[in-house]
Amino acid sequence: MARRGWSAGVFALSVALLAGAAAAAEEPRAGGVLKAAMIGEPPSLDLHWTTAVITQQITWHIYETLYTYDRDYTAIPLLVEGHTVGDRGRRYTFRLRRGVRFHNGKEMTSADVVASLRRWGRMATPGKAVWRNVEDLEAKDPYTVAMYLKEPTGALLMALARPNNGAAVYPREIVDAAGEQQISQFVGTGPYRFVEHKPDRYIKLARFKDYVARSDGPEGFGGKRTAWVDEILFIPVPDVAVRLAGVETGEYHYAQQIKQDQYERIRAMAGVVPVVIKPAGWSTAVLNHKQGLMTDKRIRQAFQAALDMEPIMAAGFGHRAFYRVDPSLMHIEQAQWYSTVGAELYNQRNPARAQKLLKEAGYPGSPVRWITTREYEWMYKNALVAKQQLEAVGFRIDLQVVDWATLVQRRNKPELWDAFSTGITFNPEPAYNTGVQCNWPGWWCHEDKERWLDAVARETDPRKRKAMWDKVQLLFYEDVGRVKFGDYFSLEVARKELRGFRSTPELNFWNVWLGPAR
Repeated sequence: MARRGWSAGVFALSVALLAGAAAAAEEPRAGGVLKAAMIGEPPSLDLHWTTAVITQQITWHIYETLYTYDRDYTAIPLLVEGHTVGDRGRRYTFRLRRGVRFHNGKEMTSADVVASLRRWGRMATPGKAVWRNVEDLEAKDPYTVAMYLKEPTGALLMALARPNNGAAVYPREIVDAAGEQQISQFVGTGPYRFVEHKPDRYIKLARFKDYVARSDGPEGFGGKRTAWVDEILFIPVPDVAVRLAGVETGEYHYAQQIKQDQYERIRAMAGVVPVVIKPAGWSTAVLNHKQGLMTDKRIRQAFQAALDMEPIMAAGFGHRAFYRVDPSLMHIEQAQWYSTVGAELYNQRNPARAQKLLKEAGYPGSPVRWITTREYEWMYKNALVAKQQLEAVGFRIDLQVVDWATLVQRRNKPELWDAFSTGITFNPEPAYNTGVQCNWPGWWCHEDKERWLDAVARETDPRKRKAMWDKVQLLFYEDVGRVKFGDYFSLEVARKELRGFRSTPELNFWNVWLGPAR
C-alpha cells in the first residue's frame, strides 16, 4: 500500500463525522474566545521536558519546530526554507526562514536554533535518541545551521517534525537561563502567545499579532497558519461528564476524552458532533526496569502471561468500535510497519504459566505499586480489570489513583512505583516511538534492542528498516519492555460553531474559527 493510501485513511471516520460542521464555502472570520475542556492540568509547559500529550496539545500553539507533518505524516519545512544533505548523508545544512519573530519581539536566528536543539538533545526522549547519532551542531551564519552526524539516517527530519516532546525553538536567552531546569518563560514563534496560567482554572493564549506565517497554503500541520480566534482558553475539567455537558450546553467549544459508550447519545445532540480519532494510540502498563520487583524478568513475564486483553480493553473503552486487541506496536493502518512478530506472547491468558513464573522468581507477595489516573478514565478501568486478573494468579496490586500531572511527576522517580498507566500515542516514525525508548520512564534498556533501534533510525531502505523494527518488536515481547493492552480510538466532541477543525490525535486550533451557531 502506498504511503498516501494508509495515511489518508487513518482519520477518515473523524473527518466524515465533522463534515457537516462547516460549510465548504464559508469564509473564515476573526474574533472570539475558543474554550477547550481538557482532562486536567499539564505537568509542565516546557515541551522539551515531558512526553505528556496534554503539554504538546497546548504548547504547540505557542512553540514551533524546524519541520512539521503534512497530511500524510511526511516531514515538511516549518521554520526552515529547506535543507541540503552532504558528506554522504552525514551533514544536514538547514536554511532558516528570515524575519520570523518570537513573542518577545526578537528575530529568530541560528543561535536560538542551536541552543534549543542542544537542549532538546539533552532533555527530551526523542532528542536523546537522535543525539546518539549527532557529532556536532553549529551556526554557520545567522540563518544557517549545520548538523553533523556519525552515520547517515533515514529518520532525522521525522524526528525534527515530531510534535510530542518536540524540538521546539525557544529564544537562546531563555534556554541559557533555564540551564538543566524547566523553562519558566513560555516564549515561542507560534500563531498564539502565552498570556497566563491560573492553575485549575485555565491556560490563556492570545493571537500573536506579529506572527510570521509561511506563504504556502495550509498542508496538514504545515503551510500557512492563521490565528483566527482572539484567545484560546484551555480549561482543566477532570470530570468527563462535566466536559461533555459543557459542550452540550455551549459552555465549551471542544472537549477531549469522552466515554465511548456516549457515542450514540452524542450523535443525537443538537449543535454537537462526535470526533472519532482512529487510531489514537495503544494502552499500556509501563513496568519499572530500573528498580524494584519488575527488574526480575520472570515477574515481568508472569505479569504479561496472566492478562486477558479483551475484558481489559472492553472495560476501558466500552463500545467495540473504539478498541481492538492487536499485538503490533505500529497500527494496522501503517502498512509499512505493521507486524505480528512476537504475537504468541501477547494476550496469552495463561494463569498457569504466570503462577509458574512467579514461583520460579520467588515472588514474596509484596505489593506491586501501580500508579493510574481517573482523568483518563480508560487508564483507570484498564488497570482495575488487569488488577483483578493479576491478583487471581498471586500478585498483590496496590493501585494508586492520582491526577495526571502527579502521575507524570511521580513516574520520573523509580523508587516510587513498579508500574504506571499510560497510552503510547500515534507515531508515524518507529525509530522514535516513546513506547520502546530506553531514556523514558520505565527505562527499558536492552543492548540488542538499542542496537536494532539505532539501526532503524540510520537505515534508509524501507524493507531493511521493517526487518529491523521486527527485531525490536520481538524483544519487546520476549523481555516484556512494556505491557501492551490494545489499540484505542478516542471519542471527543465539538460544537458545530467550531469551523475548519481537523480531528487528529495532535489537536490544533490554528486555521480554526468560530462561526454562527447552527
